[in-house]
Amino acid sequence: MFLEITQEQDRYIQSIRTIQIIIISILAMFLAQFIKFIIYSIRLKRPNWRMLLSTGGFPSSHTAFCIALCISMGMLQYHDGGIKWSFAVAIVFSTIIIHDAMGVRLEASKHAKILNNLASNMSAEEKAELGYGKRGQLKEMLGHRGIEVLSGAIVGIIVGFAGFFISYAILPGEYDIHGNVIMNINTAKSFIENLL
Repeated sequence: MFLEITQEQDRYIQSIRTIQIIIISILAMFLAQFIKFIIYSIRLKRPNWRMLLSTGGFPSSHTAFCIALCISMGMLQYHDGGIKWSFAVAIVFSTIIIHDAMGVRLEASKHAKILNNLASNMSAEEKAELGYGKRGQLKEMLGHRGIEVLSGAIVGIIVGFAGFFISYAILPGEYDIHGNVIMNINTAKSFIENLL
């Protein structure tokens, strides 16, 4: 079935796609954090609740988020008629974030370990003066090694593609006058109206 879509209908479709991309990306980040929690809890042989919100470690939740964002955005845009400039922006910012996790944040982790070692003989008062905080220690797990970023990318790829396929299963498409797959206009409109 071919249909001409109005600007209002296109706005509904774009709103749905935006929500889908955000949900897929956040799910990838939560999944990576949950995997991190499981791994570190097994290592400690007790629940390590800090790992649910912690930066650094295996797998990288920042990378999972960025990769899922890029994949879901690219696939949804491609199937909705073509890649848009926003996909290029997502790729650029994701590259910066992932590079930062393996570069600056990893180096900051190394510096924190060295400084914690040097400050191990200091009194609590001296550490407090230097800004060591309540625990008297700088946070060491900040950045990521390559394997942690790779594992985060794998999580992001899996969640990104799964989210894309589920998006099309939940909201079946119709075809516009150019033969591009679009979602059912009535379904999209009612979904947005229910959200508001």
